[in-house]
Amino acid sequence: MAGVVAQVALAWAMAKPGVTSPLIGARTVEQLTGNLAAAPLTLDHEQMARLDEVSAPPPGFSAGLASLAIRRMVFGGRDVRGWGE
Repeated sequence: MAGVVAQVALAWAMAKPGVTSPLIGARTVEQLTGNLAAAPLTLDHEQMARLDEVSAPPPGFSAGLASLAIRRMVFGGRDVRGWGE
């Protein structure tokens, strides 16, 4: 079942506008073969819409990336503040 899920995920990613090549991380020949099996898969409009819906980040998600804790991680523990903060 996990192989089928990965194939659908790869087919969904490859169907997204602007995606030219999804990155895969196969550790075994079986995983690689399963990932390559996604290439000919075509998802219909309803399937794409459903996958887009369930994978959408919650509202305000990107605002959390600007939090002080995240900035500390990105900048090696330093407090980095934006203009006017």
